[in-house]
This record gives sequence, structure tokens and C-alpha cells, in this order.
Amino acid sequence: MKIGIIGAGSLGSLFAHYFQEHLINFVIYEKNSDIVDNIRENGLIMIKGNSSKTIKTSISSSPDILSNADVLFLFVKSYSTSEALQDVISYCNKNVILVSLQNGLGNIDEIKKHFVNGKIVYGTTTIGATKSSLNSVVSGGSGIINIGGDENGNVLKIHHLLNSAGLNSYVVDRPDYFLWHKAVINAGINPIAAILGLPNGGILADKYATMLQEYIIKEAVNCAVANNIDMDFSEILRTTRDICEKTSINICSMLQDIRNGRKTEIDSINGKIIQYAECKGISTPYNMTVYLIIKSMETNQE
Repeated sequence: MKIGIIGAGSLGSLFAHYFQEHLINFVIYEKNSDIVDNIRENGLIMIKGNSSKTIKTSISSSPDILSNADVLFLFVKSYSTSEALQDVISYCNKNVILVSLQNGLGNIDEIKKHFVNGKIVYGTTTIGATKSSLNSVVSGGSGIINIGGDENGNVLKIHHLLNSAGLNSYVVDRPDYFLWHKAVINAGINPIAAILGLPNGGILADKYATMLQEYIIKEAVNCAVANNIDMDFSEILRTTRDICEKTSINICSMLQDIRNGRKTEIDSINGKIIQYAECKGISTPYNMTVYLIIKSMETNQE
């Protein structure tokens, strides 16, 4: 079985190391030629604690490197989903399975424009990773992967593949619930941390920030329930604050993006919650406020 990784970002680079370590055949497609040239010249480095490991890998900025892949892992930011799929779709074999563990909502709708439902396996992961340079990734430690899909055989195939790579994969009946669950939690952490310039734990130390977090999550849960996602506000709020405490020194990805002058994933998190809420006639003033502030921060850094 040949694996294709789309995107040499944090998770793409981390998964490449797992695949290499467990002798799984893979290639990487990365559109950014500077990243490709750097990895070709210097190798792909994974930093874990006080140690590091460098691997040489097959990587290209041409999508034809994916032409013989049996499975594609889509590891691009949510706002790049449509563009990435348009770039690679003509190079994919007709039986390829597309796997998405992306953040945010709406990615699967984009994927379904290019792949039939039975060929899509999707879900979430709590595995953390951060790119520290063009060719290096810092592992955030272990985590779990929850995946599902319409075709059980393909889901099980990916499940076994992930476990054989030393990852903790679980098959779930409701992958959409897990997408919403993670999106709601991210909606209650990322924009607040990014706007205030706080590590995750800093939200809990500020009574006004915790109030804002509660209001954002309350709106998001109301939206989820209206869209047939069974979700309990008290449980999600507890979970969100527990994550803030356990990752108290972490700088969330949205704050990293703002600090580095990059586009954030606000559109696929709070933005999608606002969009889905509007379709159900639900008002989301707190989500809208942080959404507009983040969009303004993006605009003013250009």
C-alpha cells in the first residue's frame, strides 16, 4: 500500500515520521517549493523532547507524485482544502481513499465535491505538532484519532493502517459529532487567546475572558443542537476549561498564525458556526464579534 501525504505542515510532517519509523511506503506532495527544496536538502526533522530525528523522504511540488497512491492524507489548512483537491484530483487513481483529520467545519462538504462518500474517511485527532522551521516539526506528544465514514471496510482499512504506524486510532459511529465537538472547543479557545495574546491557561486566569468563553460556547452548542448534533453545554464547557488547564502554557495555532502574519482558520471554526446558526435562525453575537476582530487582525497584518 502506498500512502500520499498532501501538505508538509505540522501534522503532515509528523505523520511522515510515524510512517517512516514503521516502514510504511509514503510520498509527500507540498505545493510550496521552498519547503520541498529545504526538506530535500536537509531532510525532515522531528523534535521530541530533548531529542531529534532526521529522515529523508520522497517529496515533490508536483501532484503527479501522488498518482499511484492508494490512500491520501489531507493535511492542509481548512481554507486550502478546495484548492489542494483541485490540484491533485486529476492525478488520483479512481479507488483512492481520502483521509481528513482537519480542524474546523465544512471541509467534508468540500471533499465530497471531488470524492464519493464511500471513499472518504474523516474524523479528528488530539495529536499536537508545531512546525519550527520549513523542514522541522516539534511533536506535541501522544494523542488519539477518531475516524468514521460511510464505507466501513475503508474505515477499518485506515484504522488498521494508523495503528500499524504506532498511532492510537479508534473507529466511531458519529464522526460528525467529533468534528463539531472539536470545533466548538476551538471556538471557545483560539480566538480569545489570539485576540488577547494569551497562552491557553491565561484564559482561565482572566474572569472576563472566561465569561466570553462561556458565551461563545453557549452559542456554538445551541447551533450544534439545531443541526442535529447531540451536545451538552455543561460538558463541553468543562472539557474546554480542562483543556485550557492541561495545555496552560501552549500557544494556540490561531495566535501562532497571527504572530507570524499568516491567515487563520477562523472561517472554518467560528465562521462556520455563525453560518450554520444563521441557517437555523440562531443569533451568535459573541462568535460574530471575535470573528470580526480576528478578520480585522488578519487584514491589518497584510
